[in-house]
Amino acid sequence: MTGRGVCIMVRSNAYWVGIAEVAVTPATGAVQVTKFTIGTECGKVINPRQLDRCMKSGVVMGLSEALKEEVTFDQEKVTSTNWSRYKILTMEETPEIKVVQISRDDKGFGGGEAANAIVPPAVAAAIFDATGVQPRRIPLTPAYVSTLLKG
Repeated sequence: MTGRGVCIMVRSNAYWVGIAEVAVTPATGAVQVTKFTIGTECGKVINPRQLDRCMKSGVVMGLSEALKEEVTFDQEKVTSTNWSRYKILTMEETPEIKVVQISRDDKGFGGGEAANAIVPPAVAAAIFDATGVQPRRIPLTPAYVSTLLKG
């Protein structure tokens, strides 16, 4: 099953858009983001190469948040305290990332770290488009998505 989802955000005087394309395997609940397009109109772009890097790294960070990262607790404390076992996206799992920048000489400067914030809602919307089931939390692990699909 495949789907596409969008998230639009205004943050720190900048406009951001994220478009996720996903493939969901119903038998396992596995979600693969196959492509992610990120765009911004943040005023005058001074260093497009650096902005490109920030946008791409924000997408990778946001995908890790959406698909894998999870803080766990017991009755007393946080139990996910070992960074060597903390799950993040690998290079192999990183999809094609397309970046679109619009520079506006007639505006001031804007921006902020919005790149990672648009990713989880775009991925959740893409899963909804693919399956008809709306995720309500992250991470979108295979176990969670499988439970959603079984309804």
